[in-house]
Amino acid sequence: MKLWMSAEISGGIGEPVRHALNFVEDEINAKIEDKDYGINLDKWRCIAILMKEKEDQERYCEVIKYSSKTKKMDFKLQIDYPEFVNGDAKRQQQLIYEMLMRSLDLLMEQGLEVAGIESLRRDTQSVALKHGWITTH
Repeated sequence: MKLWMSAEISGGIGEPVRHALNFVEDEINAKIEDKDYGINLDKWRCIAILMKEKEDQERYCEVIKYSSKTKKMDFKLQIDYPEFVNGDAKRQQQLIYEMLMRSLDLLMEQGLEVAGIESLRRDTQSVALKHGWITTH
């Protein structure tokens, strides 16, 4: 499995978004890229939407598509702009991680292999624990 991420952004936040996306993507890929989760996907693809203005947030709406025929997913998921901008690097990474977890929930709703997705989720959560994006209670 391989994670691929990008972003649709506004408001001059390209640099922090790029740093956060690249860090999260690299760290998760180091954990998952040599594994086969038995999920009917060629790649785990997610595009973050971070729009400053309300009208842009409405125009750049979320997209949730999956095709078992082509093994492609197209997820464009919102991340709260003010929370991202006002967060430190760790919080920004955490918001991206939360978006990825939401994408896995959405994949299960699309009927993909639940056991494979849960295994991918566990591996991704182990990366999140390592970097403090989540904590154990």
